[in-house]
Amino acid sequence: MASFADKLFMISLILLMVSVVVSGVGFQFLKWKSQVEDELDEEPKSSSARKKAAMDRQDKSLKRIGRSYLFWIALGGMLLSVVLSLLAG
Repeated sequence: MASFADKLFMISLILLMVSVVVSGVGFQFLKWKSQVEDELDEEPKSSSARKKAAMDRQDKSLKRIGRSYLFWIALGGMLLSVVLSLLAG
């Protein structure tokens, strides 16, 4: 049973990473250059406006992660694997 719990934990961990990339962070690193060029084309913003925009983007990505079914399935699988390993130990 411990072997099954270990495999379940690893699968859940991989699923968690995939869900964070797909629903939260996304592929923003591919669009980073275009975002920088767009910001350079716009009129100069104050430092506080840039910080607020960055915080808003991060808040939106966290909300998307929280609504993702993959995220909650992965967390449930990890929790189940921990319980199974405690019962087997």
